[in-house]
Amino acid sequence: MVQFDSESFSKDAKIARYAYQYGGITSDESIAIHLKLLENFDLTTLRDDRQKIAFWVNVYNGATNYAIIKYRVQKSMKEDPQFFKIPLLIIGDDTFSLDDIEHGILRRNARKHLDRNDPKLQYMVHTVDYRIHFALNCGALSCPSIAFYKVTLLNEQLEKATQSFVTQEFYVNDENRTITCSSLFEWYKVDFGNQFLNNPRYKGYDVLLKEYDWSI
Repeated sequence: MVQFDSESFSKDAKIARYAYQYGGITSDESIAIHLKLLENFDLTTLRDDRQKIAFWVNVYNGATNYAIIKYRVQKSMKEDPQFFKIPLLIIGDDTFSLDDIEHGILRRNARKHLDRNDPKLQYMVHTVDYRIHFALNCGALSCPSIAFYKVTLLNEQLEKATQSFVTQEFYVNDENRTITCSSLFEWYKVDFGNQFLNNPRYKGYDVLLKEYDWSI
């Protein structure tokens, strides 16, 4: 059973733990109960980026699994082009899609995903942490593995997630001056600063992007 770290969240935030008890969600009624509890969560209790990242990554990963069941995804996360844009969760006074969480909140409104007057922007992180891309799981086989993130262990957990994904999905052949990597490194280059494909060390290297497997 997964739980929030009560040391780092207010008592109101503890209700969010129910949303991530995957093993306990066995029926539509059970899911409805968990979503109702999440609806009452006070997002203003998330005061710093550690709390925001841990909360929203866990919500994203849990909501993705919920949506796969709800919308009866059969084989691929690409079956419905609108899957990540569908209003999915009510938290407080706002409704969130998966894209709202990833691009609006965790990536600080990348791609101008949310209108500049959207009230959800108040919940954005202060600084984009590129390591979220190794923690968010969109339901596809090529996604990073799912883990439950705790506020007090967040940096250590994100480092482990990064090391695990990069080791498997970013291969540099200096002799041939090639890089074979997940498409994720190309999609989110803007978030990676001077690392990975942006690293000056790899200037002139040929990049071979691995086909992303969107199978569930």
